[in-house]
Amino acid sequence: MRRMSRRWLLAATTSAAGLSAASRGSRTNSPREEFRDGLTERQVYRITDLSVLHHLPDSHHRFIARNNSFLLLAAEHGGVRQIHRLDLKRERLTQLTEGSGLHPYAARLRGNDRGFFFMQENRLIHADLNGSKRVTLYECPAGWVLTGEMDISGGERYAAVVEMREEHVEPDPGRQFEREPLCRVSVVELPRQGRGRHHVVAEERRWLSTPLFRPWRSQLLYVREGPWQRVQRRFHLVNLDGTGRSSVRPAKGKEKLGYAYWAPDGSVLRYVYFPDGARWAAAVRNFQPETRAETIEAPCSAFGWVRENADGSAMVGASMRPSGPNIYVLFPRMQREITLAEHRSSLKPYPLAGSERMDPFAAAPALGLSADSSWLYFGTDREGVPAVYAMPIDDLVEGTAS
Repeated sequence: MRRMSRRWLLAATTSAAGLSAASRGSRTNSPREEFRDGLTERQVYRITDLSVLHHLPDSHHRFIARNNSFLLLAAEHGGVRQIHRLDLKRERLTQLTEGSGLHPYAARLRGNDRGFFFMQENRLIHADLNGSKRVTLYECPAGWVLTGEMDISGGERYAAVVEMREEHVEPDPGRQFEREPLCRVSVVELPRQGRGRHHVVAEERRWLSTPLFRPWRSQLLYVREGPWQRVQRRFHLVNLDGTGRSSVRPAKGKEKLGYAYWAPDGSVLRYVYFPDGARWAAAVRNFQPETRAETIEAPCSAFGWVRENADGSAMVGASMRPSGPNIYVLFPRMQREITLAEHRSSLKPYPLAGSERMDPFAAAPALGLSADSSWLYFGTDREGVPAVYAMPIDDLVEGTAS
């Protein structure tokens, strides 16, 4: 299982070529196509056109409006990848970013759905959805680069970003792991005006990624990146003032710890557990950092990507099994899993338009759930090009408050 859990520095070498073809505010029609899934016969909609590559932001980010009227995605209209807003009723894309150096997986809606956070080159930026106002919240100092990894805390008081020494950047994920780059995790205060103060909470000669604020606590999780079988102590927890850093649930023997996220109330860290590296006995587990107690939430079909709804009554997961490349809905309280659709992702890399790099994650089946739990969104290249799909699941999942 030589899996890397995240994308890597896709913005680092983006050139300026082709950038004049489309600008912020450009609009493109995006008619949906309805079909029935070949495995389950459930209704599915492709909501992006196959003539251009499209993908969702990272699954940890909130990119779907609370009223399910629009979502954020990345698309290569105009010859370079940019963040767009997809109006789900009008079936229309509006380009929200422009220029070079965009980190295409780092896009997150504000809590009020009136703006969004994104990363471009070495800046963390907030912008209105109409494009009228853009504010740089943080710019990393000379000698460091932003990796595209970020999180925003509840209440939007803080941002967390991962930085790497510029001279340690490698073009290939495998070489990056072997390089043992100097990385750090910085916490940035998010003021109402201008730039906030920032401080480093962790710095290691390791490839670091995936900062995740712990809900209702002044703590942050981050991950040591690399092939799962070669990183025994993946998860680390640190207080927001930089104190109390500790390893969280080190792997033992041949077991592997995969996709991780906090439960909605922050009480436990959930992660996908593979007991021996195989994909046939996987389960979503809970780890309580204070007591170090570990429990099984539910067995699962080797989920590589997971999203949980607001009350924890259901989660959707995309399987990594080659013989069953499907998306499931899992009901932990009933210990029941139902197949929703095939994702059939090739997981192959695709060229990053406007650069000389390859993107190994464009085809990954990233997931999103609407706030009321009625719609599932996912990405895949099941039709030969990375695209975004939607399917109603309100007949299976009880609604949650949006």
